[in-house]
Amino acid sequence: MNALNKTLKLMLDKQGHILPQGQANETYKSDTYIIVPRGDRRSRPIGWVNISVLKRLLAKGAVTQKGAAYILCDSYVRRSAAKAAHGPTHAHANQHRDLEQRDIYHPDGIKRPARINRRLSVFHKLAGSVNKDGTAFLQADEIEAGERFAADYDRSMMAAVATQNYTGVTSGGKNRVNTAENISISAMDARKRVMDALEMVGPGLERALVSLCGRDWSLGQLEAQEKWASGSGRTVLKLALSRLSEYYGCKPGISARR
Repeated sequence: MNALNKTLKLMLDKQGHILPQGQANETYKSDTYIIVPRGDRRSRPIGWVNISVLKRLLAKGAVTQKGAAYILCDSYVRRSAAKAAHGPTHAHANQHRDLEQRDIYHPDGIKRPARINRRLSVFHKLAGSVNKDGTAFLQADEIEAGERFAADYDRSMMAAVATQNYTGVTSGGKNRVNTAENISISAMDARKRVMDALEMVGPGLERALVSLCGRDWSLGQLEAQEKWASGSGRTVLKLALSRLSEYYGCKPGISARR
């Protein structure tokens, strides 16, 4: 194990902080730092880091400076936890997500646990925005529908498909890349719901759902990609979510459509 990985392992396993050595300690050179649990100088050092390794850690984005100490970045801790739980395939995707376990009701009427991304920054910002007349941009059922779609999209692993072409995403298409053979069995149900939802929403509108709710694009990115007029993305998303709400049965008294 090289010095970089050894240092990161110590910091992860022991909640280690990197600190400069005290002026009274002349045992080591001034360019050597100590690693102590939880940043407590009263604790015995569990390791030492030279300045070159520290610079590499900073360049890697694994540590950040907090006062006189250097601590692990939250994003690196999340990546490490995701890698340990699911392997390297999921680590990069999950570093930008704050996932929590919730019970949600799917169109089949069965309550199932799902991982919900609470950091859907673009969608949540839009959900909290208001129109020019001060009214809410999205209704409660539309917000719920967007969150359910995002949860299904996350579970379906469709985000792993590196393409900006949505042709064939719905069940009526012939997308050979995103076939059932290329995703895990556990994701197939979620994938089918996503495809059915996109088919119901319709061509053009489904692009807004995937981009803003699934892939966390900004409105500007979506409008530039689709060559839409500035501000039109909000209107398209509003209409798409209204139809999506019917699919998931989010409006009180209205059954889900499948």
